Amino acid sequence: MSDTNDHWKTVLHRGVAALAFRITSPPNAAKPTMVAEPAPQKRSLPIMVFHAVAACALVDGWVVTGEGEVLIDRPAILTRQRLLNAKAAEPPGSTPSPFSTGYAADYRLELARLTWLAIIDDPASRIEALAATYKPPEPRIKLV
Repeated sequence: MSDTNDHWKTVLHRGVAALAFRITSPPNAAKPTMVAEPAPQKRSLPIMVFHAVAACALVDGWVVTGEGEVLIDRPAILTRQRLLNAKAAEPPGSTPSPFSTGYAADYRLELARLTWLAIIDDPASRIEALAATYKPPEPRIKLV
């Protein structure tokens, strides 16, 4: 890999592009909840992009709680809330609306920015450390 830090933003953008946002609350819940998780991949990702996916999913957890290793600002929280509202308004099993697709793209940029702030001092070791602390959500069990 290169010794310069100019490729890390591209790695982070590839990482957030490999995230999927899923509503975890029941469809009729008063306050919906959402989780960012690695999306199913058609081919394997390079290891640093895989670490970026885990680090960005961890930063999403920081945005939810409002605390973490970086300062979570109001635009990131509002962008996530817009995405959550758009995803919650979609009927279950329907195709994503243009609103949720646009809000997801906007939130992915916010996640990449916040993750960059978390790893800026030493990107290679910090992204591996963040990826090591990420615990993926429990697998979805479909009851018949």
